[in-house]
Amino acid sequence: MVRGGWFRAFSVFITAVLLMPLASAHEQEIFNVILIEDDVRPGNITDVTFVEGNGIVFRMRDTMENTSMQVRIDLDQDGLFEGEGDNISSWLTRSCELDENGSLVDESCAVSHSIVFGNTSQGTYGYQVERMVNNSTTDVWDYSIIVHADIHEEPGQPTVGDCFGAGCDEESDVSDEVQQTSDSIESKLSAVMAMASLGIFMMVLSIRKERRIKNSDRPSAFQESE
Repeated sequence: MVRGGWFRAFSVFITAVLLMPLASAHEQEIFNVILIEDDVRPGNITDVTFVEGNGIVFRMRDTMENTSMQVRIDLDQDGLFEGEGDNISSWLTRSCELDENGSLVDESCAVSHSIVFGNTSQGTYGYQVERMVNNSTTDVWDYSIIVHADIHEEPGQPTVGDCFGAGCDEESDVSDEVQQTSDSIESKLSAVMAMASLGIFMMVLSIRKERRIKNSDRPSAFQESE
């Protein structure tokens, strides 16, 4: 039973080591947009690091009394901001009243609005922020959001614009990068093989030790005759 448990644990360890280089998923990032009394910071979101799968949180920070703001994102890209396919926030305020239990007195009250762009949402989206004071519109700001493609390029793979053939100075650099990648993979495989060999050796020693213990527990022929 002990031997079987040890072998299963070792097998899980080796499998995890082999799969480690393959885990390279994009981690979601959240972009903060602050809504203040005279501006939206930042307004236009154009950074190339904002890619598919990332999200935005619009945070209301206007301290003027009786002020609220609404964010409207043209998700269907039809030039309108209040269609069925668009993303529209509730009217955001600076703070929300809580009861003695810490729950919202008004469940519709909100101080922020969030949206996550899916894995196939590459494109440019317009959005509006409307500001109201005492139930009257004072400002409407128009901005845009650019969602870039989430591209994972493998090391050593040529991209558009790379130089090929005679006279290309970059060719040797690409070859060096490919060689470095190959050497890295070989090093990892060698390490895994070494660990696997050590594990097998330790397992053989464990089996032999168990057999010796079992044999020592058996009565000898002289003892049996007595």
